[in-house]
Amino acid sequence: MRIDHVIYATADLDAAAAHVGAVLGLAAAGGGRHDRIGTHNRIVPFDDGYLELLAVADPEEAAASTLGAAIRARLASDGEGLFAWAVRVDDVGAVAARLGTEVTTIARAGFSAHLTGVAEAMADPLLPFFIARDPGVPGPVPRPGAPAIEWIEVGGHAPRLADWLGGAELPVRVARATPGVHALSVGGRELRS
Repeated sequence: MRIDHVIYATADLDAAAAHVGAVLGLAAAGGGRHDRIGTHNRIVPFDDGYLELLAVADPEEAAASTLGAAIRARLASDGEGLFAWAVRVDDVGAVAARLGTEVTTIARAGFSAHLTGVAEAMADPLLPFFIARDPGVPGPVPRPGAPAIEWIEVGGHAPRLADWLGGAELPVRVARATPGVHALSVGGRELRS
């Protein structure tokens, strides 16, 4: 189990890419449109993991999906910024069985994965959702020489997060603050909401 990616909610992918590039010194690339979720993205690849810049592509389609609706709500209430995080696991079904959560699929051209805990993570932004890519389907390609995620900072109740993660140790700092992702450290640089 490890941090797979952190999501940055934005209304404008180009502006977010420029902002993140200036703060982290890394360029966004690739991405695409998610099927049936109403969102599209750009990826800032790290050594092993990435920052996903995520925006609404189709407001009606997004309103009908858990993730799309949560992005819309975030942008309306708090504006742009760090929004959510995902943990990579080998067996998403086992995690879903442990937590009693639904397994869903996310797809875009050349990419598909199974997720669990999305609804719960959108309701309680302290929590990550869990992702397992289909066999033979790579995630975003790591950028050679790029730094890795050093840590993320989330606000909320540490015992709740520990239970959700099943005791797994991850580079996560939990602050007594508003639930959600507050900061990401990559290569000695910090991106804060």
